[in-house]
Amino acid sequence: MKIRTMARLTIALSLISWNSSVLASYPEYFGTGSNTSSIGNQSNLNTDDPSNAYYLLALSAWSQKLTLSASISTTSHSFEPITNIVTENSTNGQSGSDVVYGDADTDYENSNNAVVAIILPLREKEYGAASLLFTAPIGGLAETNSGHPTLPEYSMYRSRYRRTQMYFNYALPLGDHWAVSLGAHMGFQASARVNTQVSLGDDYGSSGNAKTKIDPSFGAIASVIYKTEDSQIGFTFQQEMKSNLEAVATGEISDPPLTLINIGLENMIYYDPHILRASFAKSWDEWELFTSLEYQMWENYKAPLIQIDNLGGSVRASDDYERLQLKNIWIPKVGVKWKATESLSLMTGMIYRQSPLDSDFSQSGNTIDTDSFILTSGLTYDFKLFNKDIQLGVSAQYHHLFEEEVQKTSGQENGQAGLKIGAPGYKIGGHVIMAMGGLKVSF
Repeated sequence: MKIRTMARLTIALSLISWNSSVLASYPEYFGTGSNTSSIGNQSNLNTDDPSNAYYLLALSAWSQKLTLSASISTTSHSFEPITNIVTENSTNGQSGSDVVYGDADTDYENSNNAVVAIILPLREKEYGAASLLFTAPIGGLAETNSGHPTLPEYSMYRSRYRRTQMYFNYALPLGDHWAVSLGAHMGFQASARVNTQVSLGDDYGSSGNAKTKIDPSFGAIASVIYKTEDSQIGFTFQQEMKSNLEAVATGEISDPPLTLINIGLENMIYYDPHILRASFAKSWDEWELFTSLEYQMWENYKAPLIQIDNLGGSVRASDDYERLQLKNIWIPKVGVKWKATESLSLMTGMIYRQSPLDSDFSQSGNTIDTDSFILTSGLTYDFKLFNKDIQLGVSAQYHHLFEEEVQKTSGQENGQAGLKIGAPGYKIGGHVIMAMGGLKVSF
């Protein structure tokens, strides 16, 4: 008997796992340059700073200089080890044992990212300026990892910020004090259909064909600002963005005719929530104060797990026992800048970030996260070279994840007697450290 297997499943899974570590926007977590990262990931008072293009886009409306900024950063993760927990039970086990104990992977890879931003003032002052901000992992366009389907995963840190992001913006001044902006941020929707015919006989070899499609998707960004000589107040709205990957997998035996596999695979690779941001900044003498408050709406978030749906074959669909409990969150930020000399400025800031996961994680599933307190600091040095204004900057951030003890309830995920995956429990917590360096040039 000759068996022809259209092995879309294997190839679709390889497409989903491009490389690895899913979920946070890089500017949201770490800033867009030394000037914003060091004051708590928020906008400053400089109309000619391209790194403001993510936080308060209307600020560039009064820019009079073509300005380019670029930075590179590295991020390391250190989470509490999760050891000696249930990794298999009769609900999901493949080993044949009722219970298997083991460890979860909390040793996440370092992330290296680059950010490039530019402000392009239009010819006439009253026409405002356009800006572009681009961020990507160094050496690639995106790295995704759905993580283990049942073991504990810090989904906000696994690979959410390891992706290319682009922000386009046009800012228009409405006189000397008011300005507005309208722009977009870009994501993608990907689909794959792969056909392979695998021959187990000796009469002919295997063959295959593949088809993929990647479409861009856009979310709106709008902002308004009121600015005086020494202060500013602004409001920004950023629309939700989902980046999904879908694939189809089928497999059949030709003699006798029998469809074994006919499934769909779905995965929300990245998710950015609706964001409402209010900010205020003021300068006096050699000091500058920055504050902002963000409201993020996470109702539509899904864990980056692969969902398998049965489309008519013999394969059982994903059990999907996990039910995420989500909440919208407030994120307050504060930062200070001290102009120590004509060239040297020192900055520091603080952020309190709530987790959008509103759960004690005692039930089925192990998508985990916790609140974090973030300390930021940095410095910049300004000078002239060939009559060009140049600024060098460095910044660092320390993200402290609050500890939380997880105690799993009794009973397996399917309701039978036994232990859940992750039992008896484990500790959540750890820290993330980011270091950044960059420069800004005004022409």
